[in-house]
Amino acid sequence: MSTPSDNWLETLPPDFYDQLAHCLSLHGMACVELLSRPQDALPRQIMALTGLTTARVTELNTIASHEQLLNALQKQPLDFYNLLLVGRLTLDTSLAKPVLEYVQRQMGIGIAQMQQLKTYCQELSGAFLLTLEQHLPTDLALGLHRLRVEQVFHSYVEAHPAPAPPAATVRFSEAQLQMVRLSLLLVHSLPEAGDHAFLRAVAALSNLQPTALEPMIGRLGELQATEELPLTMPELVQLYQAMQVCGMVFVSEVLERLGLEALFPARETETAATPAPSHRQAVSEMVSGFTRWVQHTFPEEPALLAARQQVLALADAL
Repeated sequence: MSTPSDNWLETLPPDFYDQLAHCLSLHGMACVELLSRPQDALPRQIMALTGLTTARVTELNTIASHEQLLNALQKQPLDFYNLLLVGRLTLDTSLAKPVLEYVQRQMGIGIAQMQQLKTYCQELSGAFLLTLEQHLPTDLALGLHRLRVEQVFHSYVEAHPAPAPPAATVRFSEAQLQMVRLSLLLVHSLPEAGDHAFLRAVAALSNLQPTALEPMIGRLGELQATEELPLTMPELVQLYQAMQVCGMVFVSEVLERLGLEALFPARETETAATPAPSHRQAVSEMVSGFTRWVQHTFPEEPALLAARQQVLALADAL
């Protein structure tokens, strides 16, 4: 098999490996993650189409200089091409989750930064794949080969859709985090608070069913203050409604029905100067701060507009 021309390889800038290093590493780890599941249909299909093995990918993952990069492009051009192609496609599947989480921890970066790094690496690999298709021998029929590989991944993603990307990433202070936890736990306990029009209306909302709340309660229980919390739109809607319900509880007789009025009196003891702010006021401010931010950030989001109408209907039940 013929190899790419030395003239073409000489046109690569001397710092090209430095530009490609993160991309190679991320794509290589994604390939290893995929190929380490030989019992699954997708890896078997990809290995049959590309000839990639974990051993070949591991060898390419040892590239650590511009000279080694050129050597791989001379001696293993198709393997190199397939590593970039398969790695790039794998990063857009649910299989990439452990890889992305590992890289994020190792680099000490946030979720948003990890997403930016992934996007950058995929854009770079996409551009370099086009370059390789222009310069590698035509007898490799890379365009057709690429279409076949992409079709296999397309079929896989249709059958195994990746989780929805986060609609927002938030950070809570310690006080805010405690408030959000309280909101969910409070709403979770409402079905046991007795018979009341408001309680029945809350119980009718699918987002605020006890079983629907438990996954988010678990996540918030493990979350540290100021740590990034990615939220899909359904999760954001759930927090929005839970916070609104909590705010309503704190300004109604429902608080007394739950036996919490003594813990959150309407007004603290007054000093000779001015009365101290009440616990209820602090709750109200944190609830309104979060809900205003949600409404301002997503003013036209249909799911939030519908959630807001449901909240207004709850107010009528009070």
